[in-house]
Amino acid sequence: MIFPALVFLGLKNNDCCGCCGNESCGKRFAMFTSIIFAGVGLIGAGYSTIVSAVAINHGPKCGLTKNSTYVYPFIDGNYLSNRTMWDQCVVPDGIIPWHLTLFSLLLVMGLVQVVLCAVQVINGLIGTIFGDCCGCCGSDGAA
Repeated sequence: MIFPALVFLGLKNNDCCGCCGNESCGKRFAMFTSIIFAGVGLIGAGYSTIVSAVAINHGPKCGLTKNSTYVYPFIDGNYLSNRTMWDQCVVPDGIIPWHLTLFSLLLVMGLVQVVLCAVQVINGLIGTIFGDCCGCCGSDGAA
């Protein structure tokens, strides 16, 4: 999050760079870089969403007895609709509600991030293509 902010702060005073015959390409470049950063965020948010959904479906790793090794006792999310199966996990205590709460929150946060990053990609694309070419400079090219 710090790197994109520093890039945009650095481009703030760089609106009239004069590249490709345009007086103001700094804003377009900033919008283009926002597409890249939002794309990376979209990949990360998608990964988080997928991992959370798989973790909810797979269930927690727990011990079936006090001294047993930890295993995955649930198959294909079957514990989600059958709360009596929760008694299979003896240790750690209360692992299933904790597991569901954690990964449900991560799933919701990941979905929100996917939406926000997708909107930013679209916004950056529109800003890059239709952005202001000569907004900061007058017709004489002075800044």
